[in-house]
Amino acid sequence: MASAAVNRSMDMSRDETGDLVLLPPLLSISKSVRQLVGIKLADIDVAVGQDQFLLLFENHAPRSVIDIANALSVRASTVSKMADILERKGWVVRLPDVTDARRVLLHLTDSGRKKAEAVRGIEQALEAELAAAFGQDKQIAATLGRLDLVLATRLRRLR
Repeated sequence: MASAAVNRSMDMSRDETGDLVLLPPLLSISKSVRQLVGIKLADIDVAVGQDQFLLLFENHAPRSVIDIANALSVRASTVSKMADILERKGWVVRLPDVTDARRVLLHLTDSGRKKAEAVRGIEQALEAELAAAFGQDKQIAATLGRLDLVLATRLRRLR
């Protein structure tokens, strides 16, 4: 029975010529979105990847490296390197955790909060552009949400 489900899902992921139908457009969309966002972020001196890092501090609460790594689906070492860069830019500071002296927490500075607000503005503008292109089609957002969940779950299993 499980092999029948796999065969059905494989049939759905190919067109009548046998070509893949899901992965090529997903890779293209991913690349296009990151390039478009990257161009817009460059105007405010934020690199791709730094945007999502900054937005994790939505409520201004400090975050641990592990917490950020889990939220971004990256390794802790990647977060540490990013924190080094953002610390040099004056957007993040590392402070000891008052509840656990072994841990260090990352805090956004006032400058970092301003950058996060600018990033949020860029994302909202791009979201409005895309929403205008698709009108009231709510199904696309639901489908993308499910796809994101599937991919994030599989990625977590591999890390």
